[in-house]
Amino acid sequence: MSWWLVVVAAIVVAAVGWVATSWLLGEADRAGDADKRALARVEAIKTGLGVGAGTTGIFALLLAVRRQQHTESDATEKNVTDLYTKAADQLGSAEAPVRLAGLYSLERLAHSNPGQRQSIVNVICAYLRMPFALPGTESTRASLADQFQEHQGRVQEREVRLAAQDILVEHLQPRLHRKFWENIELNLANAHLIDFKLAHCRVRTGSFVAATFTGGAEFAHTTFTDRVGFVGATFTGDARFDNATFGPAEFAQATFSGDAGFSHATFTGDAEFESATFAGGVRFIAAAFTRRARFSHANFGGDAEFGGTTFNWGATLADATFVGEANFGNAKFAGDVSFHNTNFTGSVTFISATFTGDVKFRGTTFVGDAVFGNTTFAYSPWFFSATFTGDVWFDGATFTRGARFGDTSFTGDIRFVSAIFAGDANFADVTITGAAKFDAATFTGNSGLVSANVIGGVRFARATFVADAVFMGAAFKADSLPTSVVTVPADVDTLTGNVPDNVLPPGT
Repeated sequence: MSWWLVVVAAIVVAAVGWVATSWLLGEADRAGDADKRALARVEAIKTGLGVGAGTTGIFALLLAVRRQQHTESDATEKNVTDLYTKAADQLGSAEAPVRLAGLYSLERLAHSNPGQRQSIVNVICAYLRMPFALPGTESTRASLADQFQEHQGRVQEREVRLAAQDILVEHLQPRLHRKFWENIELNLANAHLIDFKLAHCRVRTGSFVAATFTGGAEFAHTTFTDRVGFVGATFTGDARFDNATFGPAEFAQATFSGDAGFSHATFTGDAEFESATFAGGVRFIAAAFTRRARFSHANFGGDAEFGGTTFNWGATLADATFVGEANFGNAKFAGDVSFHNTNFTGSVTFISATFTGDVKFRGTTFVGDAVFGNTTFAYSPWFFSATFTGDVWFDGATFTRGARFGDTSFTGDIRFVSAIFAGDANFADVTITGAAKFDAATFTGNSGLVSANVIGGVRFARATFVADAVFMGAAFKADSLPTSVVTVPADVDTLTGNVPDNVLPPGT
């Protein structure tokens, strides 16, 4: 008890004794004769002193109770510390059963003492961060007996690690109300995790930087309320993050050897996938990126599904490589989007996608077919210096503020059937090796194929030109396709350049 509390108690005792004595003496003065008053005054003083003594006893009792509480608290804390130390020592044992006992002792201790949970989780995570080699990778230079002993040791250690993982998972699931540990931070950087199943869990923060996930990794329906990092992590099997909720999430330089699933996942902070490698298929179907999404220099070795994905704060996929098929159908891109120098080796689909901000495909390479049917561009997209090797479809696409295809190369056939160019359409210096069709397209702004090189033929049947259409310096070489016909509107009077005989006005 502190000195000031003692002083206060003394003052209270004195005040109570004085007040009681003063009141009793006042009552004694009202007695009859002098003898009775004297006797009453003596009794009043005795009673006042008794009240003071009683008050002192009450404070003494309170002091004893307080000391008892401190003693019990100190004993409890000492007991917790002793149990914690003993369990931690058990984790360092050479015997697997002893290590298991240490883990379960820590679990019981954490469950009974909420204030110790984060510290105990830190110990379990530190254990999982210790170096570990899987069974089956033993040195063949040792004797058979030594190899067998080493193998058995690794098998036992694997079981201990699986138990440690299970303890974490069991207490991080909100649906298990009585067992749930709230606001836990996980630090499993550089850890070797085996068939890690952290599904349906809620974690405050998580660090899995440079961690190795052997076998499958399950994070489906898990919520990270704050930052989580998987930078440089390696997933040797399939990884599932479907329906997961992330704050800021970092997957830069992560390697996914199997399939990766992020369908219906929600990213409320920035999502970093820069230089990530997806060797198998990856699914971001109907995922939602509330903040910036970065996939620059990412490598997609299998099929990539972004169908129905929402990018609310823009997206960067510059210098990314898509080896398999890529699907962005019905995706919604808000903010600036960059596919600068991206390489699509397989076919790519943007059917019914919506771009409400600037989008750049400058220098992008499309080796397979590219489908932009019914895509909407709120701003003028940049396709400068892009290369399309396969066939290209922009049928029904809407270019609200025009389009820029300058210096673009089309090796296959291209179609802009029923496309709408509300602004200027720039096809200057393009090279079209295959056939080009602009049937029923609408050009509201200025348009043209200035200095274009059209080898396979171009057709504008039923197209509408509201403003000027300029073909100055364009070369139409359709000799290799004698049946091809280039038609232009009758009211276009700016058609100049090398125009072959099969360029005909409508109705001819």
